[in-house]
Amino acid sequence: MLKQIRGTLKKVAAMFIVVPLILAFAAWGVPEVRQLTQNHAIRVGAEGISGIEVQMEFDRFVTNRRLATEGGFDRESAIAAGVQNQIVQSLATRSALDQESRRIGLVMPREMVRDYLQTSEQFKNPRTGKFDNEALDGIMREYNYGVREFEDRLQSDLLRNQLMSAVNLGGTAPKAFVDSLVLRETENRTISYITITEDVTGVASVATPEALKEYYQENSAQFMAPEYRTFSTIILKNADFAEATAVSEAELRKTYDANKARYETPETRSIYQITYPDKAKADAAIVELKAGKPFETVATENGQALGDVTFSDVQKRDILDPKVGDAVFAVEKIGATAGPIEGVFGFTIAQVAAITPASLKPFDEVRAEIEEESQSQGSKKKLFEAIETIENARDTGASLADAAESAGATSAQYGPIDSYSFGPGGEIVGGISGELLKEAFKLEEGEESDAIEFADKSGYFFIAVSEVTPPAVMPYERVADEVASRWRAADRDRRIAETVKTVRNAVTGGKTLQQASEPLNRAPIIQTVNRRSADQILSAAVVDQVFSAQKGETLSGPAAIGDAQIIITVDEISYDIAKVSPDEIAVFSQYVGTQLGQELADVYASAVLADAGARINQNQIDALFSDGQ
Repeated sequence: MLKQIRGTLKKVAAMFIVVPLILAFAAWGVPEVRQLTQNHAIRVGAEGISGIEVQMEFDRFVTNRRLATEGGFDRESAIAAGVQNQIVQSLATRSALDQESRRIGLVMPREMVRDYLQTSEQFKNPRTGKFDNEALDGIMREYNYGVREFEDRLQSDLLRNQLMSAVNLGGTAPKAFVDSLVLRETENRTISYITITEDVTGVASVATPEALKEYYQENSAQFMAPEYRTFSTIILKNADFAEATAVSEAELRKTYDANKARYETPETRSIYQITYPDKAKADAAIVELKAGKPFETVATENGQALGDVTFSDVQKRDILDPKVGDAVFAVEKIGATAGPIEGVFGFTIAQVAAITPASLKPFDEVRAEIEEESQSQGSKKKLFEAIETIENARDTGASLADAAESAGATSAQYGPIDSYSFGPGGEIVGGISGELLKEAFKLEEGEESDAIEFADKSGYFFIAVSEVTPPAVMPYERVADEVASRWRAADRDRRIAETVKTVRNAVTGGKTLQQASEPLNRAPIIQTVNRRSADQILSAAVVDQVFSAQKGETLSGPAAIGDAQIIITVDEISYDIAKVSPDEIAVFSQYVGTQLGQELADVYASAVLADAGARINQNQIDALFSDGQ
């Protein structure tokens, strides 16, 4: 009876567990990297958001989803789901709310930000109950944050939360509103219904030639041939220009020397690291380490296992606090200590456990790779030269075929063909990609495209549309079988509709549904339904009608499956509110209040954004995400 409400209440219970995590994770959003470029992807009021920031937000979203789905989400999946558009909207709204917070005088001192970090449950060690800098470091590393960048992001998020919490006060929903929702969800209706199928509608009409031609003429829009196009293409694939051209040894050496950074592996170190909230404890710990106490013992005394404070094979840039990185990588010997180092989150002590020196791959090891890249660059150069030759020839008035010949390429002609790759006879036209077909249907008759790159970066193509055949009604002889089929379906639907009308008129005239259906040799089925009772007979649309009707009202609509119609009378309306406990209603009231508060907050945020005015450089956004890489 109350499956829907109880399902909702279970979700409410889950929500109270998940929401704190979501609120804490809001601190790991996008940094406010403003003014990195004057060519902003988004401008909200007086502030601009760069394409770099949009990309960073997108990448962090993908990282978060990938971790949540254990690798089942990547960049291509996100683009296909339209995540980039959600990111743009989110960043614009955040910027508008940040500006509004500052406009009305809200402030978030850095001391409050640090207090939040030190007291938030999300960053505490479960064994000690204290702030765990290593856990925070791991989060920042996973999502590619710098220390100050993360602190600025958190400050911005807390300021927005301060503003929005004043709007979304939460609390329980009004009792009258909750009571009406509970009644709605516990409502049952007893109905009587019969199903009108073709077999009770009498003899089918005869499909005479005259009747068929009249149907064809009156419904000509059902028998339209699609638009067809005839066009020429030039396809230039990267592989067509690849050749094993010899590259001299001197050139390969020169390339190697110019790009040594690509073949270098930076120095890495494995370190033990603990951050204390006060200097006295850090001083005491470093003295004990220098006296020979194992780092594992120091960590245990601080309520941590050695694994919790170990960072393996990290580069200097991986250490989030630059002061700590400088100190650790200044140590010359394994086993040596560094600290206490006064950093952003406290006083850090560290010990070097292992050192892997920087290394450089020798020329002989990467020679084949350099040679292959050099040859690839040569192929690209030849491809672009061919494109330029074709474009120059077209500028002088040459046809696409002649332009292709001037570049040593060939053109191919297709058509007539519709936008689904079918020819006029219904045959499939093969050998043409969807990308070419899509571009061909963008051009006007006589128009030629510029060079267009394939989505997979495998080459370029040109298209010239020579003929466009607009949609037209197909001759009767060609569609005679389809006309007959549609005519029979229309005749069936007409007979069913007339039968439904006859029965409903009889009920309106005072007969019961059972009496009205006796001439059809049908007996009504009696059934008690709720708002989720759609099945193979009662479609969702018909169930909606049932719960919108008055007691005693008659209605009709399509069956869930097939061509039948259903005639229904609403016999009884009842409520089973006793099955909902007071505790369930209380939780439901809180849930509804939360939803109402969130909707109010959403409306407020939208109004603030509208007042600030958002201008989006869609071309730049599209360029960021057009290649799927």
